[in-house]
Order: sequence, then C-alpha cells, then structure tokens
Amino acid sequence: MIIDKTHAQPSIAYALGRQVGGAVERNLLKRRLREIFRVKSTTTESFSPGWYLIGAFSGVTSLSYADLSHNVDRLLERCALKIEKTTK
Repeated sequence: MIIDKTHAQPSIAYALGRQVGGAVERNLLKRRLREIFRVKSTTTESFSPGWYLIGAFSGVTSLSYADLSHNVDRLLERCALKIEKTTK
C-alpha cells in the first residue's frame, strides 16, 4: 500500500500467480475481489486513497465469498493502522 493524497479514490491491482490456481480460478478470484472492493467503496467502510497491491496465497480459491470478504476487512484494518502510524 502506498498512501497518495492526490488520488480521489484508491487504485487497486491484483498479483495472482499460478500458485493460486489455474486461469479460471485466478479470474474468479479477481472478479470476487473486485466486487468486494466495489461494495466497500460504496459503503461507509471506504478506505484511504492510494495504491493497493493485493496478492493471494494458495488455497484462497476454496474460501467462500463471506470468508474472502472477512479477510479483506482484516487487511484493510491493518492498512488503516499503518496509515495511523505513518501520519503521527
């Protein structure tokens, strides 16, 4: 994550290698992640503007949508803590 106050909204990229699964699994995971971030950006749970690079580990494709969303929530909480530390 790179904080960039000049951005009006977050820019998100995905780095999903072959260890995550085949092309079908990786594309499904990207679509799920895009939807999760889209929903989060339209709710009050928005996150800071900047650059985000999202990676994944093997086995993540077996997670349900709810579990994946929960993991993204935890990731965004960790990012928010990092932002607080750097702005102090």
